Amino acid sequence: MKREIITISGNGDIHIPTAPVWMSVCEIADLLGAFSGKVNAQIKTIFKEGLLMEAEAMRTIRSEQGFIDLYSMEMITMLSFRIATPEAKALRRWII
Repeated sequence: MKREIITISGNGDIHIPTAPVWMSVCEIADLLGAFSGKVNAQIKTIFKEGLLMEAEAMRTIRSEQGFIDLYSMEMITMLSFRIATPEAKALRRWII
């Protein structure tokens, strides 16, 4: 599976790649400046509330480290509105 990640530079520039965006919890936590536990908790809540379906917003891949769950751009967008950090705010501003 070819995938890319979103990045925010030190000066606040956001890079969204043209390839499909699928990111792991650790990559999302790094992007949003949050702890991975907070990101995991919010993902579980989003699925529990039925805001996104796991089949559409999550993919599992095999890597050298084992199996890794990846999340779609829709999930990353929802998380940016649920996590209160400067990085999440910058991403929200770019989205809007």
